[in-house]
Amino acid sequence: MRALIIFLLSTILFASTLFLNKQERTWLNNKKIITIGITQIPNQILKTKNGYQGFFIDLFKTLENKLHVKFKYVYYHTWCDLINSAKKGEIDIVFAAQKTPSRLNYLHFTDTVLIQQNMVLENINAKKINSIKELFGKKVAVTKGSAISEYLQAKYPQIRLIQTHSELEALKLLNSKKVSAAIAETVRANYYIQKHNLNDIFPAFNLNYNYYLKIATNIKEPVLNIIISKALNSIPQDKMKALKLKWGYIKEKVVIFDKKTMIFIALLFTIIIAFLIYLHTINRKLKREILKKEQALKRLKRLRDSKLNQINQAISIIAHQWKQPLSTLKALNELLIKEYKLGKLDEKALKQYETNSKKQIEYMINTINDFKEIFKIKENKKTFNLKEIIDLAIDECQAELQKSNIKIKLNTRNITLKGYPNTLKQLLINLISNAKDALNQKNPKNKEIRISLKQDDFITIEIEDNAGGIPIEIIDKIFEPYFTTKKEGTGLGLYMTKIILEEKMNATIDVENTKKGAKFTIKIKPRSEE
Repeated sequence: MRALIIFLLSTILFASTLFLNKQERTWLNNKKIITIGITQIPNQILKTKNGYQGFFIDLFKTLENKLHVKFKYVYYHTWCDLINSAKKGEIDIVFAAQKTPSRLNYLHFTDTVLIQQNMVLENINAKKINSIKELFGKKVAVTKGSAISEYLQAKYPQIRLIQTHSELEALKLLNSKKVSAAIAETVRANYYIQKHNLNDIFPAFNLNYNYYLKIATNIKEPVLNIIISKALNSIPQDKMKALKLKWGYIKEKVVIFDKKTMIFIALLFTIIIAFLIYLHTINRKLKREILKKEQALKRLKRLRDSKLNQINQAISIIAHQWKQPLSTLKALNELLIKEYKLGKLDEKALKQYETNSKKQIEYMINTINDFKEIFKIKENKKTFNLKEIIDLAIDECQAELQKSNIKIKLNTRNITLKGYPNTLKQLLINLISNAKDALNQKNPKNKEIRISLKQDDFITIEIEDNAGGIPIEIIDKIFEPYFTTKKEGTGLGLYMTKIILEEKMNATIDVENTKKGAKFTIKIKPRSEE
């Protein structure tokens, strides 16, 4: 009989969670405690003497019944503390949050559960505020760590944001005229204004940024996000509407009709139509902003993947570069042991072993040092004159150029750029040195290197020699790692030059053969913020 009861209960539980697959039900059964981070945000979460109340508390109770689990609530005194805990992975769920690019690094999000409108509030005794631009240079109170704070910092850096621990603190600052405005969601503001008699606060205008509140889950538990999303989707729409109505998120719309005010009604309809057009425009703008955010996230993912590929390639190249010296060291070691056993180990043999082994070890150390430069530039960005950097690079090569009877022909002008001048100078020295080696090898009658500098949409640096050019069968390979035509070369110089220019300097480098020789072209795209 007991076995039958257990079977029936298991069957009922299984049927009630049919929206979950086997893997998701197994995960849920194995997860002993699911923690939810909460903080007081009327009417979403309210902390009372009898425990916690609010829209999301009722919603999570519904989800408990759907999933047959028991949630554990972890209370935080401020929103900032809650978000910081989520970043550290200390909780499984954030009860409600706006999806932002920074939060996608540590949270997954369900579909939107609740939409909240943010409003700019002002003091009734202060000068009327009509637009966001009128707040430039003024103090505006906003909750620290909130999505609206992140939005305002990015879009309106001209506003002097005063970060508060809560919206109540922000409203109190506004009521006492310590700030020019405060940003708050309407339901929360209404709750605090009535409870704390903040009678000097007045709505100025709606901010073009709504909270699309979603339940957020720890990014390390993707299955949990799927389970919560499925459970939410299984809740009937009427049930969700009832919860929203209970906590003041749906209000009855009352239309007062007065036959004597027909002109007013006609005007009202005109305003409504204009407002709908305005909402449509705002909605399109918001969609564009969301699309931009998504595109930015995709670019970040591509950059991350590129970095990983770069690291994998670097490891592969280092392994390739170390293969020969390691084999040589192994052979030297075996020879040393053999001569010792035969009694032939003398001072000359030891000296030869020391010289050869040092050479191989230094080669391996230099390889590592070279690759450090690919990933780390040891200087800060600063504004510099590009013509002066070219002149400095030529000066450092001048002795070798004169020794080889090579003339430099310049066609440059003053161009200002923000970047890494010393690193760029070293790259130019490498290119000039390569041109010098090519000229010495081919030895034309009048050896010369032409360097030109110009600017249109790009800043372009051209370095051209008259050594006859690069063989057509290898010109496409010269930027590949460990490809070299020099007996003592490592094949890393041009490869590192290309990587540093592309990854660190927003630039490209190409090579082509001209009538006289080879021409390397660097194109630098100045960044808009620079």
